[in-house]
Amino acid sequence: MSTLKVDSIVLENYEVSMKTGFLMESPLEELPEYFEAWNRLAKEMPDLVEKKMMKVEVLKMPYLDASKLKSRKEIRLAYLQLSIIGAGYVWEDGDAGAPESLPECVAVPWYEISSKLGVQPIISHPAFCLVNYKQLDPDRPLSLDNMKSLYIVPGGDECNWFVIVTCAVELEFVHALQPMLSVLKGGESGNIDMMISGLQKIYKVVKNMQNVLSKMHDNLSADTFYNKIRPFLSGWGGESNPLPDGLIYEGVEDYEPLTMIGGSAAQSAIIQLLDITLGIEHSQDKKDFLEKMRKYMLPIHHKLLKDIDSLPFNIRTIVDESNDDKLREEYNSCLKAVSDLRSYHIQIVTKYIIVSANKRNRNKEFESLAKKGTGGTSLLPFLKDLRKDTQDAVL
Repeated sequence: MSTLKVDSIVLENYEVSMKTGFLMESPLEELPEYFEAWNRLAKEMPDLVEKKMMKVEVLKMPYLDASKLKSRKEIRLAYLQLSIIGAGYVWEDGDAGAPESLPECVAVPWYEISSKLGVQPIISHPAFCLVNYKQLDPDRPLSLDNMKSLYIVPGGDECNWFVIVTCAVELEFVHALQPMLSVLKGGESGNIDMMISGLQKIYKVVKNMQNVLSKMHDNLSADTFYNKIRPFLSGWGGESNPLPDGLIYEGVEDYEPLTMIGGSAAQSAIIQLLDITLGIEHSQDKKDFLEKMRKYMLPIHHKLLKDIDSLPFNIRTIVDESNDDKLREEYNSCLKAVSDLRSYHIQIVTKYIIVSANKRNRNKEFESLAKKGTGGTSLLPFLKDLRKDTQDAVL
């Protein structure tokens, strides 16, 4: 059994900020001049796709040496930019026009940078969300109305809104970090009051996260999300995919096709962290999928999940064995809040994906997406199972 102590879990050591959480603090907006081709193509990607010029421009792009990236911030921005460029190249012409390979000028640096970061060469949550924002007014706190995305896929202002609402949910979770450690510390030391206080704060944060998520409706239509944004967040590989064998990254892995899962909220660490902290158990098939998602997280964020999961006690068991009615009440309230958040996410998915997939005027260029998530799962059954597991944990 693990001998890890809660006090040894220092969030900053896991690249988790007490100001911005899993979002990187003050991400870079542009790379140095040597990488101007990446800066330009990532910025112009939506316009180039609209003009059907993305592939043409990518094929003219110089082969740039990724080893010239100097800082962690530069490497993470390059990963975002190449993710945008790669998605534009692959999906510009819809399902039917998806190429079997990605040219070396994108494939090799994208693969090298991904390997250095320990993530996958695909558009993913660590790229499209965690470093994809800037603070508009440095004199005001970072918030939904004080941030803007750096790079988008087709969808214009609505895509910007999709990105920053996702960032704002991550930002709201910051307020749960210290309370989660308090709950764990209280569980470790037998301090019931500390656990109760932490659970009360987590409850409020989860409710606020749902409120932030509800802002998605304000400036993002289901039509734009389903038909314009979502296709560019797709992965490659699998029987229903237009690239069933995956995508060849020229100059990489002996030109063998690689299969990748697309960008997905399941690649965010925050809900998995809540599940682990609260002792919410999932069946093996769901665990396997969530574990697969961790390969798309930064390894240091994955390590935080593993370390908290390896603590030699279980909060749910402690609550169950405590015979403290107040503790049980606050614990169950937290589970209800997480279950409600999952229910709300199901509503979002139903509006933006399921209903849109059934419409006659849907974008037929991307038929393969249908009702699967960009993460490749059959969406509603999976999400409903996660919610049921949360409800089943109630004491």
